[in-house]
Amino acid sequence: MVFWERLDIGQKTGLLAAAAVLVAAQITLALTLASKAHFEEETRALHAEALLNAVVSRTAGLVASDDMFTATSELNKLLSSDIVGGAAISDVDGEFLVVVGSLAKAERLYHAPLRIGPDIAGRLTVKLERVSSNSSLKWTVSALSLVLAMFSYAGAVSISRSQSHRLRAVLGRIAHSGQVDDRIDALAQIESAINDLPLDIITPTNAEIVDETSLNSMAVTTMSLDHLGKYIDAVDEITLAKYVGTYETLAKAVAQLLDGDLQTVRPASLTLFFEGTKRGMTPDARAVIASTLLQHLLAVAERSQRRKFICGIGIGRSAMGRGEQGSAYATLYNQTVIDETLTMAQRAGSSVKLASSILESDQVESLFDVIETADGDTQLGAPTPELLPELEKQSKLLQRRLFPDVGEQSDLPF
Repeated sequence: MVFWERLDIGQKTGLLAAAAVLVAAQITLALTLASKAHFEEETRALHAEALLNAVVSRTAGLVASDDMFTATSELNKLLSSDIVGGAAISDVDGEFLVVVGSLAKAERLYHAPLRIGPDIAGRLTVKLERVSSNSSLKWTVSALSLVLAMFSYAGAVSISRSQSHRLRAVLGRIAHSGQVDDRIDALAQIESAINDLPLDIITPTNAEIVDETSLNSMAVTTMSLDHLGKYIDAVDEITLAKYVGTYETLAKAVAQLLDGDLQTVRPASLTLFFEGTKRGMTPDARAVIASTLLQHLLAVAERSQRRKFICGIGIGRSAMGRGEQGSAYATLYNQTVIDETLTMAQRAGSSVKLASSILESDQVESLFDVIETADGDTQLGAPTPELLPELEKQSKLLQRRLFPDVGEQSDLPF
C-alpha cells in the first residue's frame, strides 16, 4: 500500500488500465482454448469413426479366421497416419489380441465392435493424437496482451498527466500563492481552495424568486431619543452607554412581549417592527400598544435612574413587510415608512404621533382614541375601557421585571 500511495493519479490510472488489459486477455485466451479443445475433440471423434468404419469390417473377418498376422498388418497401415498413435484388437473379454503403437492415454481412445454376423467377436480400438499445440497460441496471446498493456499504461499516463497539468493551472488561478504543492493530489487541493472561496457571496441569487412572506403588511414604531444629544457632551462614555442601554432594554422587553423585532436603522432612534398576526393581535394593534407601554416604562425609568428619558414616538404602516429572506427590494420599499415614523417621532415631544399610513387601519380607532392636534398631526389618545385592564396588567408586569426598585405605580399614563 505504501508503493500505491506514492504513485500519482496518472500512474495509478495507467496501472489499472494495464491490469484490465491483461485480465481481459487472459479471460479471452481461456475461452478460446476451451472452444478450440471442444472443436478438436469433435473433429477427432468424427475422424476416428471414419477410420474404424473403414477397418472394422476387414479385421472382423481376420479375427474370425484367426489370421492375426494379417490383422496386425491392417493395424500397422493405420499407424502410417500422423494422427493415429496406436491401435488394438481385443476379444469379448477385453483381452488384447493384437496391439500396435501406444494406447497410453485412455481419454483419446475410440472403439468399435467387431461383428461376425449377429455376434460380437471383439472390439477394435484406435488412439488419435492431438495434432496442434496450444503453447504457441498461449505465448502469442500473452505477448500481445503485454504489448497492449504497455500501450494502455502509456496512454493512460499521458492523458492523466495532460489533465493534471490543466488541473494545476486551474488550481493556480483559485488558490493563494504558496498553497500549491506538486506532491499532493491536484483535485484535493482544488477542493480545499474552493472551500476557502466566498462562494455564498459571489453566487448570484435568482431574482425571479419572490419572497412571499414580504407581501404581508407591517407596522413600525420608532422612538426618537430626543434627550440623547444633551447627555453626549455632559457625561462620560460609560454613563452614556448605560443611558442608551436603558432605552434598548425597554424596547427589547416590549418587543419580546409583543413578538416584535428591535433594530437601529436611523441615528438617535430605535425602531420596532411588527409583522404577522401574533397572539390574536394584528401588527397595527401591537404597534400602538407597544407605544403606550414604552411611554409608561420611560416614566418609570426616570424615577429609577434619576435621569430624563424624554422620547417621542411615531407609528406607521407599510404595505410590504421585510420578509424571511430580507430581500433588497423589500428593504428599500420600507425605507419610506421608517423615515415617516422618525419624522413624526421627532416632532412628537413626549407623545405618540400617528402617521397617515397607520390611520388607514381600523385597529387603531377600535383600541384607542385618536386626537387631531392643532398642527395638523394625529396623536394617540387614551385606550378604550375594554383594553385598559390588559394594558395595566402588562405595564405592571414589565415594571416589576425591569424596575423592581420603583414599586407599584398608580399614576399610569392612561
